[in-house]
Amino acid sequence: MAIPNATAQNVNLEKSSGDGAIPVFTDTYDDAEFCADGKGDRPCDIAPVDVPEFDASFVYRFLAYHAQRPFDRFSWQAFTALMAPIDYSTDTARWERFSTRRELFAKQSTPNPACRDDLPDGHLLLATDRQSTGDPLIDQAGNFVLFETRINPVAARYITENHLQTAVGRAAFAQSGRQIEFPIGQLAPSAIEVGEKQEMGIAPAAPGDMGAQLLKFAWRILPENDVSNSKQYLVRSARISLSGDQTLDGVAKCLDVTVGLVGMHLAQRVKSGNGDRWIWSSFEHIDNVPLAANTRRPNSIITDDPFKGGCLAPGVQDKDFAFYGGHEPGGDQANQPISAPLKWADRPPYARTVAGDQPTPPDIVRCWRLFSGTAESNFIWQRKLGGTVLSHYMLLGTQWIGNPGGAPFGVGEVPRFLTNSTLESFMQDQSDATCLGCHARAMTDAGQNANFTFLFDPSH
Repeated sequence: MAIPNATAQNVNLEKSSGDGAIPVFTDTYDDAEFCADGKGDRPCDIAPVDVPEFDASFVYRFLAYHAQRPFDRFSWQAFTALMAPIDYSTDTARWERFSTRRELFAKQSTPNPACRDDLPDGHLLLATDRQSTGDPLIDQAGNFVLFETRINPVAARYITENHLQTAVGRAAFAQSGRQIEFPIGQLAPSAIEVGEKQEMGIAPAAPGDMGAQLLKFAWRILPENDVSNSKQYLVRSARISLSGDQTLDGVAKCLDVTVGLVGMHLAQRVKSGNGDRWIWSSFEHIDNVPLAANTRRPNSIITDDPFKGGCLAPGVQDKDFAFYGGHEPGGDQANQPISAPLKWADRPPYARTVAGDQPTPPDIVRCWRLFSGTAESNFIWQRKLGGTVLSHYMLLGTQWIGNPGGAPFGVGEVPRFLTNSTLESFMQDQSDATCLGCHARAMTDAGQNANFTFLFDPSH
């Protein structure tokens, strides 16, 4: 099914006239590529559990065009399986049955516990309005973005069985001498097919054992009574839990709103190659932000300072973006956080200064280009998802450990850099603008290596 031109990365299948970011599309995409069991002809609800094409004996220093294809296929298969049922975007999706961080970890109560009372079925309960840097993100309508972390049943079971959901349990685990090792997904031997499909680079992912999955979402508050949103965004009803410290009038509140998905990280642990150190997939809505005027390719490792002076605004655009309004002249530094303290009003626009004024929303841009193979994968998958809200989302990249690392190769992650404009808005130009590189440093509050997750550090 065809999709609108604005949704496609390169609707005419032609090479970009710019710096070669989009290749000529010459690959063949077999229908079996769109479902993890290798059957059917479209995206399905079967989740991939591994990437069997990963050649662990090969050192991936500079990412070759075809090397990324199995990983991007893995990302899209995982994303669409989590969103199933794909054609009914308001039905309960697989990810909605996963535990939230606040539900799983004993001491993380909501700012206003009363908001849990009489929460309607199907409503999200959101309470986090700060990114990992501690900064809030507001859209061009002047509303806060809300963030949410979810853990799949495999990871949740590992956490509870080892009592890692409490500080006392984490301390005891560290003292035991054991290492935190989330379950690893792997294909059953019978699932790795040989012959024609393997030669085509298509390896079904079922049957097998599912590994740990960690998800992080970014939700934008959508205007009420705008019916077009249900066709452009994955939409959910939500209740926002606010303490008196967060609100303009100092009164704790529960705000019922409609939210649309604008960003998502998906981390999954697999057996093949170096995937035991996780595969990281990042998705965004296509209308979030434009590219920076000085955007760079994700394997730009020839300099220690790829964005000297920051990521620059491209100036006035010919389309509207949720997080870019052209407030800064072209060439000026973008991605600047709001320094003034912000509070919640009880009606839109929700973001206000302590004086009650509306702050100027920051201009957010994307600093890193998509890898060329990822751009091609997006075009193919968006076209396949035409007619669904998922066709309005794009894969930013799939990051995995492909080499031993060391300067200037980080921890060995490829592509070298990967950030999400809604989840890491203000750190995209930094040297640690890399999902796996950042999370490789994760520790528990007991001082133990946390296996690439900050879940076990309540201060993060």
